[in-house]
Amino acid sequence: MTDFLLVHGAGQGAWSWGQVWGYLTAPEEHPPRLHAPKRANKVYPMDLPGHGADADGDTGEVRLEECIHSITRAVEREGLKDLVLVGHGFAGGLVLQAISQLPQPPKRLVLVAGIVPVSQRSMLSAMPQSFQGGFRMLTVLSKFSRQDCRYPKAAISRLLCNGMDPMEVVHAVGFFGPLPTRVLTSRISLDDGPPPCPVTYVVLTQDKLLPAKSQEKMANRIPDVEVVSLDSCHEAMLYKPKELADILIKYA
Repeated sequence: MTDFLLVHGAGQGAWSWGQVWGYLTAPEEHPPRLHAPKRANKVYPMDLPGHGADADGDTGEVRLEECIHSITRAVEREGLKDLVLVGHGFAGGLVLQAISQLPQPPKRLVLVAGIVPVSQRSMLSAMPQSFQGGFRMLTVLSKFSRQDCRYPKAAISRLLCNGMDPMEVVHAVGFFGPLPTRVLTSRISLDDGPPPCPVTYVVLTQDKLLPAKSQEKMANRIPDVEVVSLDSCHEAMLYKPKELADILIKYA
């Protein structure tokens, strides 16, 4: 059976995949029989360095190489086989680089509104100009205040969680952590040739952080990519967890 490794977006953590994990690991039958087969084998939502349960130290100083190594280590440590590797947001660039360092390529790579910069450019460079300007302002303010650089609560509600129930937004805001500023501004090296496995790009059509046209542009940087659409804001794992899980399970 297929294993899944779920890699979260910037400032988030394994917590963001909780509902998707539930749908992927649910029995195939409802109500389930005793020992009913599951939809997937192992489903492992990981915390990148500086995020979630691994948020010790300065998240802003976490290096790109640390994040990529943590992905390859998770595959080895958890013994993940027949793997579908899933990256959300800034994890798109991370998983694209990580696949070349795995002992064997994944069965499939799935990018959910994944950031795919031009090779030798930063992930920040692939974001809309309005986001880049706001991000630079946040980093300056965080240095002056000597506090972590974070998404403002209003930005989380308006750009990442638009369309969600207000109480769900309030709940989600409390889990968001510092942004990995060094990772977002580091140059990333992506191979020009086709990836060593099939790639699916999930375009989130209601995403206000990374508009659908920007997502489609980045998807087209990947040779032979499969593009599918999901009517969701950027936080599809929170807003449309079942629909996202249904897309992912097709590759099991």
